[in-house]
Amino acid sequence: AKHADCHTLFKKLTGKDMRSFKDLNVSYKPEDGKKRFPGVVVSIRELVNLPIVVKDFETGIKTEQGEDRCIVAIEMNGEPKKFFTNSEEMKNILLQVKDMPDGFPFETTIKTETFGKGRTKYIFT
Repeated sequence: AKHADCHTLFKKLTGKDMRSFKDLNVSYKPEDGKKRFPGVVVSIRELVNLPIVVKDFETGIKTEQGEDRCIVAIEMNGEPKKFFTNSEEMKNILLQVKDMPDGFPFETTIKTETFGKGRTKYIFT
């Protein structure tokens, strides 16, 4: 049995060159309109005191921990990763950065700060 050369056959039958998928410039557009970020989900605890690049974020994400979570797309050592946060402070800062021209990406180091009765919050520095 011979292998068919589909490109040649297509051109012979239609008179057109077959287009490559990457030339079509299409991508998945989720029905919920939310962005999907590459990389593994990491705990924010794993990122403390390490330099990261914040690339983008999406709010209003439903997780097992609750409804209105924020997912943050980051890069660490050149690898894409993401983490969830419910920190009002972080969400507020990310929204402010979004409104700036050229706000993203930005470099930061996440630190922990203790408040109240031994509670911990995570902050960009």
